[in-house]
Amino acid sequence: MDKIVNRVKSSPLITIDIKEYYQEGKREKINFSSFLDDGILIEKRFRDKLKNYKWNQFNDSFVYVVLEEDLIVPSWAFILISHYLSNNCLNYVFGERKNLEEKLYLEKINSVDFKSFKGKKVIIKGCSEIPYFEYVYFELTKKLSQVVFSLMYGEPCSTVPIFKNKILK
Repeated sequence: MDKIVNRVKSSPLITIDIKEYYQEGKREKINFSSFLDDGILIEKRFRDKLKNYKWNQFNDSFVYVVLEEDLIVPSWAFILISHYLSNNCLNYVFGERKNLEEKLYLEKINSVDFKSFKGKKVIIKGCSEIPYFEYVYFELTKKLSQVVFSLMYGEPCSTVPIFKNKILK
């Protein structure tokens, strides 16, 4: 009887699981409007509210700041909130949760040395349950398409070919 060989395991394919690019941690939302008085920024009260706010509650969190109402706010006010967040959370953005996730993904992707994938056959694993996975696919493909020999999507046993780079062959 012939020995069963796991060809997937012994193949030269490199599988990238996009879950590796998700940064675990709490996500917290701050509504900019909560520091205003009925939608109006009164500088002295605004500064006092920021000064007395418990910013350290975000020490282990990723924060996104939103302005949920259509208000006119001076530019320096955003700078001031950013200043308070800069030393009191893991990372932050002005924008929606999606903007935060995209920033975190991009930081993680940009920390990878993609030269190690040069000339390789790479599969971007499918069926991931991370938020905003489409963004990760776009950013990874942007980096990988410059260096890999071939890019596929799916699982090693069932892939969808994306492209072959004939120049790198």
